[in-house]
Amino acid sequence: MNPCSLSDAQLLASIDQLASEERGRLGWFLALLAEADRRRLAENIGYTSTFDFCVRRLKFSEDESYRRIQAARAAASRPELLSALADGRLSLSAVSKIAPHVRRADAPEIIARAEGKSTREVEAILAPLCPEPVKPDRIRTVAVAAPKGNDDAPPAALLRVDFSFQGSAALREALERAQNLLAHKIPFAGLGEVIFVVVRDYLERHDPQKALELGRRARPQGSPSIPASVRRAVWARDGGRCTYIAPGGLSCSARRMLELDHKIPRALGGPSTVENLRLLCRSHNDAERRRILGEGSSRPKSGEQAGMFD
Repeated sequence: MNPCSLSDAQLLASIDQLASEERGRLGWFLALLAEADRRRLAENIGYTSTFDFCVRRLKFSEDESYRRIQAARAAASRPELLSALADGRLSLSAVSKIAPHVRRADAPEIIARAEGKSTREVEAILAPLCPEPVKPDRIRTVAVAAPKGNDDAPPAALLRVDFSFQGSAALREALERAQNLLAHKIPFAGLGEVIFVVVRDYLERHDPQKALELGRRARPQGSPSIPASVRRAVWARDGGRCTYIAPGGLSCSARRMLELDHKIPRALGGPSTVENLRLLCRSHNDAERRRILGEGSSRPKSGEQAGMFD
């Protein structure tokens, strides 16, 4: 069957069905793998271990093999993990992380708490079970390979600074929030870039040595056609997230790459008022533009970045 011949409804139904079948097959595969592991079948047919069997015979990557073996062994002790995998309450990644804890007396409670959670949320649930000692902060200079085609780079270009420290959950949330707000300027900003921008801005606001040059680029000002007060009002009303709602009722709610969308486009005379503006992520802003103005319409050169208020 050619996917291009399917209607939207048929395409979604097929994807849903195959995803459900894939989860069911994964559960059965793990049950079989657990039994093969119990019998030491891999060693009996010439492999050094179940891991070697998964990599060499089944052609899984090392990471895929590790997660499947972890999950299979956990399911051998807690069969309920297989049903949770089959109906999507737990992911394979979540089960592999729960695996070291399945023999605990409170394992059923741990599994129940992990259901429906993301991998990061599962990690947070499990973290108190294996507390680690506080590690001291560390800053050290390291050498990195020169970019391809840049073998003549000066030595300074090959040096980086490796930072290692532990922070609170609040710090993590703040960094992720800053990362989202920076997405228009630096779409794939790493944590190092986020921290640099935040520290640089703080120093420029509070360091009395204004002559200190930190290499800051000119701050983007955004379009002057939308006052900062209007931007703030729209942001507050929409809760800092994409407001797109699909015909079936599913809301997007993305918090990255947000833009101010004119419900009545400016090209059709729409005003830049709170009532005519809404927050949309870039993907849904583009989709609405194509829906209203046509597939051939071009994206404005200077998009209204919702996170820029000054």
